[in-house]
Amino acid sequence: MSPSSFQLPDKAHPRLREFHGLWLEKAQGGLPQSSDFDIDALSNAYPLLARIGVEGPERQLVWRDFAATQHWPFGPPVKNRPVLECVPKLSIKRVITAFEETLASGIPDYFETTSWLHGGHTVSLARLVAPLAAGAGRELIALWEVMEPPAGL
Repeated sequence: MSPSSFQLPDKAHPRLREFHGLWLEKAQGGLPQSSDFDIDALSNAYPLLARIGVEGPERQLVWRDFAATQHWPFGPPVKNRPVLECVPKLSIKRVITAFEETLASGIPDYFETTSWLHGGHTVSLARLVAPLAAGAGRELIALWEVMEPPAGL
């Protein structure tokens, strides 16, 4: 399967579809470059957008850059800190495995979770993660979309 043949499900949120289209446009038959995505410039349209890198011999996933929002539906990202520090304990294996598979395969991944406890409220959340070319390796760009936000979010 090539990265450009990946398709989102019909029910995917329009903002995720739009971002996937942007990723495909930048890909031009390969993987887009990490430098093709300015997180600050894109954060108005995509408030839950992040770039994730890999560090060290253990290939730990770390937050490189992310939209400055106060409403992350999980622990807020901290630049250059491990991704797993923000992921709820029950989801760590699933999330990290999906991210690692996307890095290895070069194929985007889409996932929906039907409920996510956020501030005492349950929300539905969808995520698109896609690979990027970065120097001699790969990084990830991830976009989350709150599908059913609680009041005040």
